[in-house]
Amino acid sequence: MTTKKSLSFLACIAICLLMIAFFAINSAPELTSPPAVDTLNTANDAQEYLAATSPAQSIPQEKPTLLVSQVTFDNYKSALGPLPKSLRGTRIPASFQLGPEGHLIVTPSIKSVIEYFLSANGEESIETIVARIEEFFTQQLEEPARSEALDVLAQYIGYKESLITLEENLAENTKLSGKSSDYLTMFQYRREARMNSLSPEVYDAFFADEDKADSYTAGLLEIRKNKNLSDEEKAAQMLAIEQYLPPQEQKIKQEEHTRENLKQNIEIARSSGASDEDIFQMRSEVYGYEAAERFAIADKKKSEWNARFELYRQERQSILMNDGLSSSDKTNEIVSLQSKHFNPKEKLRLATLDQLADKKAKL
Repeated sequence: MTTKKSLSFLACIAICLLMIAFFAINSAPELTSPPAVDTLNTANDAQEYLAATSPAQSIPQEKPTLLVSQVTFDNYKSALGPLPKSLRGTRIPASFQLGPEGHLIVTPSIKSVIEYFLSANGEESIETIVARIEEFFTQQLEEPARSEALDVLAQYIGYKESLITLEENLAENTKLSGKSSDYLTMFQYRREARMNSLSPEVYDAFFADEDKADSYTAGLLEIRKNKNLSDEEKAAQMLAIEQYLPPQEQKIKQEEHTRENLKQNIEIARSSGASDEDIFQMRSEVYGYEAAERFAIADKKKSEWNARFELYRQERQSILMNDGLSSSDKTNEIVSLQSKHFNPKEKLRLATLDQLADKKAKL
């Protein structure tokens, strides 16, 4: 009997151990290559190991703090006196973003503040203007954002000074060479000054998108003046350099291409005998049902207008060709004809439309 009890007891223990091992294995994280024991010699090693092997947890991101300035020309207070008169009726366009621990997030708004004060350059010295900006940042911000904003200001003023030097050098080189400066050269000089004077963070916030757009424009000009390219090659290269544009402008360009392609496809479809329903379907696939309906309504109005205008032109031509009418009679007849076919608002367009139609008829 004692032996049976002992065996039962040992069996229970074995089952318990198996259950503990089962749950331990299933709850433990999977390791593709477990570290050796001697790699966990310090508390820091152990913490790093736990962080690496524990399931990833999403850490909530702290939202930036937004500080919007309400300082206007009228309520501006400064030890340097009131703002220049050219800024009367304006508000300082300041909105600061602060990240964790009060650090300044560099945004285009900071450039707007600096340029706001610099716009009065003709009325105040640059020293006074810079002092005003420093004072404004000091009033609006606390540390560490205050010092960071002042550093951005120092970089920006340094950029402005270097830009003046570069432009003077460019003007001198242009004069000596006898050639006019081109857009590409000016753009390269300006971008050089920006990238050399500003930190990457400031450059990205202030000028990255602008320089991307300028790169696109410079490339476009180069392609257009390249006589070695065919029209098809130019079109392909123009399409390729759109990658230089900021994302938002790339999207606008893509939408323009979509509209242009659809317009061409519709013209081809109409010339091939496509019905209004076919055209509606083509537009619906690109713009959606509601937009396609608006286009259909516009098409109907345009068709009705063209029919009325064509009838008016035929009747007007009959009047002009009538040798039995004097010049004044013809004028009166045409005025009556216009009132018959068009309302007062539409009649305002007729003089221009008649001129265009007469020129087209002579070609």
